[in-house]
Amino acid sequence: MASEFELIDLFKDIGSKYYSKNSIIIPPGDDCAAFTSSKPIVTSVDSSIEDIHFPKDIKPSLIAYRSIAVALSDIAAMGCRPIAFSISISNLINNREWYEDFASGVKEISDEYEIPLIGGDFVKGPLNINVIVYGEPYNKAILKRNGAREGDGIYISEQVGRAKQGLNELKSGLKESINTNYYLKPKPKFALGEKISEIASACIDTSDGLLVDLKHLLDSSGVGAEIYLDEIPITKDINDVNAGDDYDLCFTVPSKANITNFYKIGEVTNDKSIKFFSEKGYDISIEGYEHFK
Repeated sequence: MASEFELIDLFKDIGSKYYSKNSIIIPPGDDCAAFTSSKPIVTSVDSSIEDIHFPKDIKPSLIAYRSIAVALSDIAAMGCRPIAFSISISNLINNREWYEDFASGVKEISDEYEIPLIGGDFVKGPLNINVIVYGEPYNKAILKRNGAREGDGIYISEQVGRAKQGLNELKSGLKESINTNYYLKPKPKFALGEKISEIASACIDTSDGLLVDLKHLLDSSGVGAEIYLDEIPITKDINDVNAGDDYDLCFTVPSKANITNFYKIGEVTNDKSIKFFSEKGYDISIEGYEHFK
């Protein structure tokens, strides 16, 4: 058994060595933390719920890492760098060993991306991890979803479906593999976001599935697309294009830009419809994860 204040002590100094680097002027301990920036601040919040966003019976450190990483992916999708995060934990367990392991996962990702934990909360209830992340642009540009224009190329950086394969392997009893690690410890694409921030016209992360997230981008931009299904690198089968949890970036780039080393999977059109093309006979519809479906 552990008290709330004993649990707070496990987390209060995580990432404290990054306060100065990220301009934290009031660290945890007051009612609010505070930081300064000469650039715009971007922020996002994500909830991770047991048996929906992560399986039961995985290590608390993996729950922590994954919950923070998926929230950070939204910062990467904006072409921004992370500067800090807060975390709120709802849990029916108040076993100190559980929280010690959870805190080790928080510390791991804090050190990996050199960002401090600047606040949080503990409440009693079903296991639910809420993470708020903060970031700022690398340059002047903040990538948004609404900038795609007719003629832009549509790109991704890696194959789709690896996280789905990893989750299936976990469910089958395989505890550790390249794919299970990809699912449990996703890597936000900060380097990619920085690289494309000055040339991309629009961007989104593929958390809910490539096609459904691409549709969000196209709808926000008021455009459509021609999608070349044969050019999409898949892990197992064409249904991978609708698999979530890959956390890659899907982005559009004007045709005049010089871009290499990515997968071009289509082009933006002006008629607001999405057309699929395949010489391999692929037939697919747009699906993706929806919480209230």
